Amino acid sequence: MRAQADDRPATEDGGTQQNKSRSEERRAESEAKIKRMRRRRSNIARIAIGVVFGIAVAFIVASIIHGQVQLTELNQQISDAKAQLAEQQSVYTQLEMKVDSSISTSVVEDYAKNNLKMNKATNSQKEFIQLSDSDKAEVTLKKDKNIFETIAEAVSSLWS
Repeated sequence: MRAQADDRPATEDGGTQQNKSRSEERRAESEAKIKRMRRRRSNIARIAIGVVFGIAVAFIVASIIHGQVQLTELNQQISDAKAQLAEQQSVYTQLEMKVDSSISTSVVEDYAKNNLKMNKATNSQKEFIQLSDSDKAEVTLKKDKNIFETIAEAVSSLWS
């Protein structure tokens, strides 16, 4: 033990100087460790914030892309539906023209002559009636009326 003590510098208070320097070194090392841990924590916090921010940006971009894809698909469906509508309108117009041509007066007259054995009316079959200017013609239809309708008609006939 004496040999180790000879290697150390002599101090006035018998080695307390050396103990102080070691304790200061330990304190400095622990403070350095604490600073490194704080830096690591702050770096980890910054990294975590960056990762969260990056994920949020990626999610927003993915949502926008997904919305654009859906919009494109819907626009394509609308375009297809419009094309189909135009085609169906064309078919409708063709069928309408075909029906109109099949119901013309000449076709009806031909069907009446050939299938129903009908002829046009001659002047001998027609009966002409002459009416004077002051005569009035009324068409009466027999229908069931309730009491309120008959009262309303009676009142309106008084006014006319």
